[in-house]
Amino acid sequence: MNPGDPLHRLLVSAIQHQEANEVEEARDLYLKILEQDPRHEQALHLAGLLCLQNGELDGAQTLLEAAIDVNPANASYPNHLGVVALRRQDLAGAAELFRRAISMDQGYAEAHFNLGIALRGMDDLDGAAAAFDEARRHDPDNDRIMVWAGVLANERGAPQEAAELLMRAVERNPTNTEAIHQLGDVFASLGELAEAEGCYRTAIGVAPSIAGIHGKLGSVLTQMGRLEEARASFETALDLNPDDPALLGGLALVQLEEGDLEQGRATAERAVGIDEQSVDGHYALARVHRALGDVERARAEAARVRELAPDNARYLEGLFI
Repeated sequence: MNPGDPLHRLLVSAIQHQEANEVEEARDLYLKILEQDPRHEQALHLAGLLCLQNGELDGAQTLLEAAIDVNPANASYPNHLGVVALRRQDLAGAAELFRRAISMDQGYAEAHFNLGIALRGMDDLDGAAAAFDEARRHDPDNDRIMVWAGVLANERGAPQEAAELLMRAVERNPTNTEAIHQLGDVFASLGELAEAEGCYRTAIGVAPSIAGIHGKLGSVLTQMGRLEEARASFETALDLNPDDPALLGGLALVQLEEGDLEQGRATAERAVGIDEQSVDGHYALARVHRALGDVERARAEAARVRELAPDNARYLEGLFI
């Protein structure tokens, strides 16, 4: 496109607004371009991405499909359309679109990665691992791909491989909070609690406003018997997210260990009141009722935990009911 073309100038301005997260300004400029040229390929694509970034999935789909109609040979268009399907939880449809993008560009690392995400969601862990391997082959230094490959390795029962991948991700990007706290999860699953604590504290130092990481630190500190610190971690987490059932369940366990059974019961009941399917809430209630000597209610709560999390060894081993 000629830089002197008025549409080109509008496009450059729209991109600048989009990069500055000035959504309305960017949207208006894309609309101006498309009013003058409804088949303007770049405007269709970028406006579709703008809609996708702002959760406007219908608009994103319409614009991206129009971009494909203009240029069916561009692999990024079906890839981004696949992300729309992924956001809609249409995992099979998303996987088909990602495969379509890959068929057009075998070295398209992002499409391989997205395919892995879709297949993982479909419980095809072997297929997801193969897709992540391809993504890493074509983009070996991408720490985001390393993180998800590590998460998947842990889910497939290979925690050592997971730890290696996640440590590589952290080496590549020391501020990748997801990599740091996922590495903490792996260490916690291996019983290496001091290492897990270190990861969670590092992650909190990078991103102090993520409630879940404070909660994970609280859980590790509870297992280490450092109850005062654990309670402080859960209280910080609940200040950030007061109605999180998992955090409330974790705090209830701290209160149980501190001997405050009635407060522990109240906290766990609040968790279940917010989400009746809260495994953490029911687990805490089972433990509290057992400590209170209410065997019947403890067994009922334990049965609910087994129903909600039949394969979760951490919960099941802690019941003893």
